[in-house]
Amino acid sequence: MNKQIVRVLPNFEAAEAARKGLLAEGFDGNGIDVNVTTDEAGPAESNFYVGDSPEVKGGTDYEDVFKPAVRGDLCMMTVTVADATQLERAVAILEHNGGVDVDPAHRSA
Repeated sequence: MNKQIVRVLPNFEAAEAARKGLLAEGFDGNGIDVNVTTDEAGPAESNFYVGDSPEVKGGTDYEDVFKPAVRGDLCMMTVTVADATQLERAVAILEHNGGVDVDPAHRSA
C-alpha cells in the first residue's frame, strides 16, 4: 500500500509528541517527516494572513482591517504508512495531538 498522510499540527511541541507516539507504535522513523513553518527569522507570512476587508469588520483602522491574523508556528507532518491498520492508527495519533487535515479535497461534499 505505502501511502502518505499529511496533517498540520499547531506547534512544534504537538508535532514532537505525535512523532514520539508514532515511534512508540512501531512506525518507521524514516517515514515521519516534520516541516516547521518558522525559523530563526520568525513565523512564515503570506498574503493570506493580511487581515479582513473593511466591509467585513465595519471599520477602517489597522487593527480591524490589516493586522495579520494571529497564528502559531504550524508544523506539517507527513507519515508513510504500509497498510490500512497503520493508516487508522497514524490518523488517531495525529488527531490526538491536534493534527488537522487541511486538504479541501478530503472534505465531504
